[in-house]
Amino acid sequence: MKFKAFSFSFFLCFLLISSVSASENAKLTFPSGPIDNFETFVKAFDSKRCAECHEDIYEEWSKSYHARSMVSSIKGIANFFTVGVPKEWEKELKKQEIIKCLDCHLPQIKFATESLAQEIAGYMIKAKIGKNKEKENAIAKLKRINISCYGCHNIKIAGTAPGITGHIKPGVIYTAGEGESDAHETEYAPILKRSFFCIQCHGVYIAPDGESTYCNTLSGSYVHSYLGHGGRKTCQECHMYRKSRGHKMPGGHNLEIVKEGIDFQAEIRAFRYGVGKWAPAVNVEAFLTNKAGHRIPDG
Repeated sequence: MKFKAFSFSFFLCFLLISSVSASENAKLTFPSGPIDNFETFVKAFDSKRCAECHEDIYEEWSKSYHARSMVSSIKGIANFFTVGVPKEWEKELKKQEIIKCLDCHLPQIKFATESLAQEIAGYMIKAKIGKNKEKENAIAKLKRINISCYGCHNIKIAGTAPGITGHIKPGVIYTAGEGESDAHETEYAPILKRSFFCIQCHGVYIAPDGESTYCNTLSGSYVHSYLGHGGRKTCQECHMYRKSRGHKMPGGHNLEIVKEGIDFQAEIRAFRYGVGKWAPAVNVEAFLTNKAGHRIPDG
């Protein structure tokens, strides 16, 4: 009996060690097919899955506007869903129209079924026009979805030039640096270092049905004015590499980078005016010079 008990205990320990080893060696995987459930959708693309190995990058990203790409754009996107699509374009709000906003604000929307895409669009609408608890619940849902690590490091990789980059491989993490990982399959993608990778969303967006959407004109001023006059820097050089900004990628909402992009000078002169009684006054002339690689303000 003692021998049997010992054998059984040894067997349990073997199973435990085997399961730990399997878990440690398991590759990080992502869905390759449609998802119909919101909770499953959130967990599948949650950037916290990457935080265990990339804690510093995750902390940087969590402070960025990419991490709140849905809640920071409620008004504009909800207006498009409630006015632009049904009233101006006279179309039904289906996934084909929904992705014209969310393909950039939520790249993983490509894996959502038609019903889930409409559910997420519904949260965006309720977050703007809903009342009390309904509005609070919708905003809480939207806070859980954003431009995740997988959105940039896989889904959007081939969006710039699929004829050159080829078709992306589901589950592969494409990086801007060469190297391998035990946690997932990795491939080097130099496009991540180039401005055109950012421009596909921060400029003219071309939808799968061929329609184009102008959310901003940043790419036009960058290409035609900055590059056209001899500018050499990429988006990443100013918004990521400079001052080790990393995945915070600060923009117009960050005072430090705004000060770097705009030179401000002022001339102030005091004088008096009036008839019979002099009144003190001041004349102020302000001079603003754009030192950024694109027009300001823009996005």
